[in-house]
Amino acid sequence: MKRIYLDNAATTPIDPRVAEVMREFELESYGNPSSIHREGQAARAKIDFARANLATFLNCSPQEVVFTSGATEANNLAIQGVISHAILDMAAKPHVITTMLEHQSVYNLVKELENRRVIEATFIKPGINGMIDPDDIIRAIKANTVLVSVIFVSNEIGSVLPIREIGKELSRIADRGSRIIYHTDAVQAAKYYNLNVEKLGVDLLTISGHKVSGPKGIGALYIKSGTKMSNLTFGGSQEYERRPGTQNTTGIIGMARAYKLLGSLEDRQKTAKKISELRDELINFVSKFNKIEINGPVGESRAPDNLSFTIFEADQELIISKLDLAGIAASTGSACVSGSAQPSHVIQALGKAGKKKAATVRLSLGKQNTAEEIKQVKKILEKILK
Repeated sequence: MKRIYLDNAATTPIDPRVAEVMREFELESYGNPSSIHREGQAARAKIDFARANLATFLNCSPQEVVFTSGATEANNLAIQGVISHAILDMAAKPHVITTMLEHQSVYNLVKELENRRVIEATFIKPGINGMIDPDDIIRAIKANTVLVSVIFVSNEIGSVLPIREIGKELSRIADRGSRIIYHTDAVQAAKYYNLNVEKLGVDLLTISGHKVSGPKGIGALYIKSGTKMSNLTFGGSQEYERRPGTQNTTGIIGMARAYKLLGSLEDRQKTAKKISELRDELINFVSKFNKIEINGPVGESRAPDNLSFTIFEADQELIISKLDLAGIAASTGSACVSGSAQPSHVIQALGKAGKKKAATVRLSLGKQNTAEEIKQVKKILEKILK
């Protein structure tokens, strides 16, 4: 039985061209990129080239790209780095604004810092359609607000949030003398949307390798020049002293190659159109069943690869297990909490967690999925849902 993979929001199959360039490097190069001999400098050149490619993708300077072990570390560096600097720089307790749609690496971190009484925090609740109103962000700003962190595309329900609009409003506030650092987790957005940091108006932006057919264990944080933040770790001078430690050269090369293969914005939009047509076929299909609700927005406000729905009066673990046994790899939501039977904070924010025996299913498509596969998925879903 040929399995059908529909959990691309958790991770994507690595592109063979990415695997090949990584394999070639591992077999031919072994120098430490911090060493001054020829082998070390050859590895350093590979990192510099990869950094320049990602800088082009983000429309920033190479010095503003810092490689990390993944998106979780990048999000932690962004948030804790800004807060740590603010604590040293101001008398009042720092205030952070974020949303209830964030990935756990942002949501749980801000919750933890709030519980420790390190910061004040405001969590903006989405509307019933899974969207965030920019005005709600602006209204939450206080005199001691130091950071706004808003996810670009919800990894669970596919909401495409108004990052650019929020950036414009924060820019107007900055013009009046109140400087607030603006961060976005753009991990799920990179495949289809424009990550031009100047147009988005962000100071910090997180990306990952394995969400775009690249390797796991590698990510990056864009840090706008002049952004005031402290380091989380200390040691050597790697990554412009933002993230010390020997770089994962192979991962960096693979990640840069994966982003290069995404192509131009026009190429990404063509890919998005193809995937969204398959996704819409599934949305229309599951919407016909009683006791099923689609989670998140519809139309252009929804990422092209995401379908999340809640089945009331159903057992979540049983549904996912039945799909798996039938050959479909699906999930309940974020891979970071997919092993839990409890509804995520995102589903709770939508007001669907109080229902007895409600199962949430997330199907996230990728460029490898075909119309024939979707036809097969519909047949399997019909048997399970009935």
